[in-house]
Amino acid sequence: MLPFIWLWFVLLNDLRMEWTVDPQYNYGWAVPFLCLYLWGRNIFNLKSGRRQPEIHLPQIPAFGFHFILIGLAFLYAPTRLIQEANPGWRLVSWALALEVIGLTLCLLRMRSGPVRFGFFTFVFPVCFFLVAVPWPTLLEGPLIQALTRMDVGATCELTNWLGIPAIPHGNVIEVATGAVGIDEACSGIRSFQATLMLSLFLGEFYRLGAGRRIICVLAGFLLALTLNLTRLSVLVWVAAHKGIPAIAGWHDPAGVIILLGCFFALWGIGRKLATINSQTEVLPSSPTNRNQTSETCFLTSAPNFIPYALAAWILLVETGVEGWYRYHEARLPAPVEWRVEWPTDNMTYKEQELAPITRQLLRYSDARYATWQEGSLNWQVIFVHWKPGTIAQRLAGEHTPQACLVAAGHKFIGGKELHYLTAQGLKLPFRFYQLTDTPQPVFEAYCLWDDRANTRSFEATRLSYAWRLPPVWAGLRNSGQRVIEIAVIGAQDSASAQVAIQNLLEKIISPIH
Repeated sequence: MLPFIWLWFVLLNDLRMEWTVDPQYNYGWAVPFLCLYLWGRNIFNLKSGRRQPEIHLPQIPAFGFHFILIGLAFLYAPTRLIQEANPGWRLVSWALALEVIGLTLCLLRMRSGPVRFGFFTFVFPVCFFLVAVPWPTLLEGPLIQALTRMDVGATCELTNWLGIPAIPHGNVIEVATGAVGIDEACSGIRSFQATLMLSLFLGEFYRLGAGRRIICVLAGFLLALTLNLTRLSVLVWVAAHKGIPAIAGWHDPAGVIILLGCFFALWGIGRKLATINSQTEVLPSSPTNRNQTSETCFLTSAPNFIPYALAAWILLVETGVEGWYRYHEARLPAPVEWRVEWPTDNMTYKEQELAPITRQLLRYSDARYATWQEGSLNWQVIFVHWKPGTIAQRLAGEHTPQACLVAAGHKFIGGKELHYLTAQGLKLPFRFYQLTDTPQPVFEAYCLWDDRANTRSFEATRLSYAWRLPPVWAGLRNSGQRVIEIAVIGAQDSASAQVAIQNLLEKIISPIH
């Protein structure tokens, strides 16, 4: 059992951040419990003599399972080595999920004895976990764009037919009162993924045949498209009659209604497709059947050396991975940490909420955003902190103002040279930017700090293969990072803005000893 527990712990630990910060995959927290429920339910049905749906798969000899198990066990080593420096990388998550599920099924097959009927009792509950693994970006991105374009076109056609003029502009629908942006949630990808999970679960819950399970999945897809089109049409109607700001009060409730509508509709379809005979037919009681039942429960099977060998291999892999990174990290300096002392005694101090998409993109451990005024200067400060090992080392460098200001449509100058400002004995690396498309001059300073860096500098990066793999060879994982971004309004020029920021840092930066 120990190999099972550790393998699934590693997989769940890799996926938990995605399930937490990405609304599309929040349902992932429920999937492990659904897997356990289906597992327990199938064991109960098997022991009670209820007939299970017949599954016809090619027979694999025992040595074939041994070969697959050995191959998956060896692949686990490089996967863990890469995953340690790149937690949350979706390609690695899929590799890890397939390896853990494959090893689990191989061990179950070899421990379940010669009775194939019992082994298949566990196949679906184990494989069902794959619905909670985030889709690779290469697949998810084009699908989101395709669904968005389809939803925008269909919504404009429907609302025009209903007498509400609407013009599509890419991912935006223009109405008389303004523009309605279509985000990833509105594209329908969230409801599509949730209904896929639900339809697969209901197919197993009602023990439907393969054909009826396909019908259930297709019905879920059509329901998701239809209800999402209804949701977008309602949002466009609200924008046209009540103004763009009114959408905020309708956006999330409409999304919840879609998911509830899909759930109850799919539940009804599943019940309709299920046949009473296939659910309640009981195998005749016989000594042979009782023997099969006892043999198919892997917990009562005689132990063999394979689980112990796998446990030893996993221990060797985990020890080797940890040793690899610790060996290289021993050459790094001790961590230097600091925090922001917020001026909460300032009468104009006000905490601000970061947008949910910010957490989804940055995957930070904690963050804080505040604004206040001092004399003629207006300050906006964002402090973001990543604990060691929570993200890939280069993720923070992908979202510097140089990238984010362009994405937001701003024009700016600067950001090329690195400047060092001192505060409380710390030498902080900053890049300075000036927005050129605002009514008043806005100056920004951005600092990315690696707690255990050999040199205090940083540059904008992209999380491509070229940036993800070198930290593995160098034995570098995220040892803790923090970002402070300061915007000041009211400074006359960049020189006076830099002086003001230097003075502010002396007040708010506090080293952690």
